Amino acid sequence: MDRLGGLYVWIVVAIIVLLIILLVAVIMSSITITLWYSKHNKDDKAVLDVKMLYGIVKMHYEMPSLVFANMKKGFMLRLESKNSFRNGQTVGKAHINKRLLDHWADEVRIMLRSTASLKEWFYRTMQHVNIMKLDWSTNLSTGDAAWTAIATGTVWGLKTTLVGWLSFKVRMRNNPRLFVVPVFKDEPQFATELSCVARISCGYALYAGIMLMARILKVPGGPIHWFRLAKQVLR
Repeated sequence: MDRLGGLYVWIVVAIIVLLIILLVAVIMSSITITLWYSKHNKDDKAVLDVKMLYGIVKMHYEMPSLVFANMKKGFMLRLESKNSFRNGQTVGKAHINKRLLDHWADEVRIMLRSTASLKEWFYRTMQHVNIMKLDWSTNLSTGDAAWTAIATGTVWGLKTTLVGWLSFKVRMRNNPRLFVVPVFKDEPQFATELSCVARISCGYALYAGIMLMARILKVPGGPIHWFRLAKQVLR
């Protein structure tokens, strides 16, 4: 019996050590988000990849088309997604119009009211996001050489301002590569391509999630409001 009891103790110790090793491995891993977007005149395409736990967990989202329908319907978005947990691909469609944007704005207001200092939590979390790569190139033509030159300078100013603001919110691990190329042609032309790789440690992501839950619990009715929003998103 003593030998059997000692064996059980060693098994329990081995399991605890294994769980600690797995927990440390998870905390030391990172979440990598890769975004690629391309627009050439009226053709749009975007791809979003998320990898976690050393690539064991993968999520892939692809927007093969974004078409402007009319002023009432707005943009028609087609989205395809797949992940490590289920086989096959999920295809969805949505109309991005004023009504949907107003609905999103209402949801943001609900989240702000249902969470203590949500903005502060968001900006603190963003400070732990590392931008490993940011490439953004744009080719444009207005059909007139003078206006093309003016438009090129305007786009360059907008890009540098936006990236400069972003550099104060996140950690830029490498210098962004920005390009604006004037195309002197007789017809209007616009093409842009964005490639971005962001990374955040899984340990801090878990910590941020715990802090978010704590802030939600501080507000009366906060968990109920968040639960309702989660149900709408998961429909």
